[in-house]
Amino acid sequence: MNVIQLQYFIDSAESGSFTETARKHGITVPAISQSISQLENELEATLFTRSKKGIVPTQDGFKAMKYARTILSNVRNMREELSNSKQIDTGNIVIATIPGMISLVTSTTIAFMSIYPHVNVQLFEGDNTAVMNQVMKGEANMGFVSFARDHLDEAYTWEPVIRGEAVIVVNKHSPLRFLDEITGPELTNEVFVIYKDAYIERIAGELIAGDTGNRIALTTNNLEAIMQMVTRGNAITIGTDYIVNALPEPLRSELVSVPIGKYRHSPNYLWRVTKKDVEVSAIIKEFTQRLFADLE
Repeated sequence: MNVIQLQYFIDSAESGSFTETARKHGITVPAISQSISQLENELEATLFTRSKKGIVPTQDGFKAMKYARTILSNVRNMREELSNSKQIDTGNIVIATIPGMISLVTSTTIAFMSIYPHVNVQLFEGDNTAVMNQVMKGEANMGFVSFARDHLDEAYTWEPVIRGEAVIVVNKHSPLRFLDEITGPELTNEVFVIYKDAYIERIAGELIAGDTGNRIALTTNNLEAIMQMVTRGNAITIGTDYIVNALPEPLRSELVSVPIGKYRHSPNYLWRVTKKDVEVSAIIKEFTQRLFADLE
């Protein structure tokens, strides 16, 4: 028994004719008939009732069709997977990501390159706007950005990776660490250091509104600088919980995240973005699957 015999069998059963099967595969009718006879002998079953009007599967034939289709489907899937593996043996992956995700992406990259040593991975870090621009221009195969669900640009394909929420980040010695949540009035005479992002800046504006003595001392795209000012000084910042959780352990252990009351039911997401209507290659699909598995 072989794959070709099973394909001849299925084609003949579906067309009701050895002649049609022979025409489809470009061989003679006797060759098809002989192949089916050999299959019947091997299975010790009659697969077709033959007559001048054509052929009709027997009861055993219908049973055999179910298994034959499964075998042929598995063979096709095997060939496709092996073909995809060949495509992944070499190639380039260019990833643009917001700060904070580099360590997670790097961990996946190290494991990925141990399996596919000839794949070249390049990482670029920037804010949401910079990441999306790189994806749109084709300078990055995919990007990781942080957005709420509303107002997603339709020029991209969006795939949610992590669901999170906005938090106030303080050092472990701050009195604010004991609060269950922050609504705004608890923040008096606080010094903010803010990541330059529209979402974060909007929250900061709402929290420091009024005569509370709060001020924004620094706005920057340098996440490391922000976290150093929080851990070593008396500053506080605003971020998403998944970014904080992705920080290296020595730094994360010095920080405490406190939920912001108003935003507990307004989730923010880490998204994987690709340019819409651009086919994602096998190598990108494989890397993404491994990254998603690492993030779970």
